[in-house]
Amino acid sequence: MAPMFSSSSPNPRRLELDWVVVSVANIRRWGLVVLFVVLTLAMAGGAFLILHEPIAKQAERAVRRATALEEEVRRDGVSPGLQDEFDQASRLLTEAKADLERQDWAASLARAENSIRRFELLAGLVGRDFVGSGQIIEIQGRVEVQRAGQTRWDRAREKQPLYNGDFVKTGTASSAEIIFSDGTVYRIGAEALMEVHREAKSGARPSSGEVKVKVGQVNVFTAANPSTVLTDAARAEVDRESRVGVEVAEDSSAVVAAYAGRAAVTGTGGTRVELSARQAVSASTAGRLGQRRMVPDPPLSEEPISNALINLDTTDRIKLGWRPVPGSTGYELQVSRSRTFASSIELTKRLSTNYAVLKIHRPGSYYWRVATLGNERLRSEWGSPRSFKAFTGTRITELSDTTPPKLTVQRPTQMGNFFLLQGATEPGCAVTVNGESVEVTTDGSFKKAVALVQEGWNTIIVRAVDPAGNATEHRESVLVEAD
Repeated sequence: MAPMFSSSSPNPRRLELDWVVVSVANIRRWGLVVLFVVLTLAMAGGAFLILHEPIAKQAERAVRRATALEEEVRRDGVSPGLQDEFDQASRLLTEAKADLERQDWAASLARAENSIRRFELLAGLVGRDFVGSGQIIEIQGRVEVQRAGQTRWDRAREKQPLYNGDFVKTGTASSAEIIFSDGTVYRIGAEALMEVHREAKSGARPSSGEVKVKVGQVNVFTAANPSTVLTDAARAEVDRESRVGVEVAEDSSAVVAAYAGRAAVTGTGGTRVELSARQAVSASTAGRLGQRRMVPDPPLSEEPISNALINLDTTDRIKLGWRPVPGSTGYELQVSRSRTFASSIELTKRLSTNYAVLKIHRPGSYYWRVATLGNERLRSEWGSPRSFKAFTGTRITELSDTTPPKLTVQRPTQMGNFFLLQGATEPGCAVTVNGESVEVTTDGSFKKAVALVQEGWNTIIVRAVDPAGNATEHRESVLVEAD
């Protein structure tokens, strides 16, 4: 029998499916992780761009910020007593925009930040009743107040009301700004003494009156209302929409200069001189007025170019030059680590030439400006500021160094609306607190008193920048409570 074989046809291919169960919770979790990574990278990139932002971009951003604040204050409504201060802040913003168009970045940034500060102060005052004859709106350095009829001097504070008979005194390298209910602003210079002669505001009507300058420099900014400034030698009646400077010497002689607008000056001897824009007159100790003279033009800076870079490994000298002003007797040069020249003044010097050669002792950013000097203590307003940056190391080393400096900041100590900050960074770094330069010691430590006027939560920003331009930023949130 033939053997029998069983044969079978190949099995058809089968399709096998493997089911995988994926938790919806896992999907959400991984989605959040991816989203967090994306947001972190975006924030890190944004922070890198901000910390390494060129001064041109800083100026553009400051102008945009000031424009937004201007619209915010206008929308909230400005009382008649604050309208003039609003107009002055708006004029600063207009000048900042003009500087921006001329590509004068340092001047644009300084004016824009000044207007931002004023708009922020106005935003805090809008809707509040104006207290007293006037209020202190800015303090730099040591400023003291003596109440009428008292002998004790107390440390001044921002938003502090002033009354008839109060005295305000500034120390070395110090200044203060006072706004009155009619919108007049008085800017008190260093080592000055001024007495308030205004009656307190009553109802909706602005207070009227005058101030008396005992010694030092006071600049008056009027808007819709005139103002009066007294000295022992003369009386200056400042017209509306005017900008006038009054300087009183130790022997009580005075100089009154109208930078814009008009003023009428009457000596204690009875003579009277009318001043138009860019005119000035001197008053002797006996109250006799001199001849009307022209206020010199401010100098135009020529060298170095704005934002120049100085390699301290190559040279520690820099030449600052400006265009000569015909008829001048000299110039006054000021160098600061602060864009607004409100603090950190490195140098104030009078010169007979239209240039100065300076020795740079440490790296960092510097700002400089010049005024023209005339006969009999007459001087112009400050010219537009310029800046330069000093660094060490080659440009290749500087560009390859991308490590931000170390920065440690202690918790601020509160003293009313003042906050004392202390910290440390790497030696050679430049430190700013809310945009103002801070003195850094050779070991990298620093301290700074910050005055905050806005009630509620405020943010203090501490920024350290090394010579290569790398920056580290620290933010502190502090609470300012109502008095």
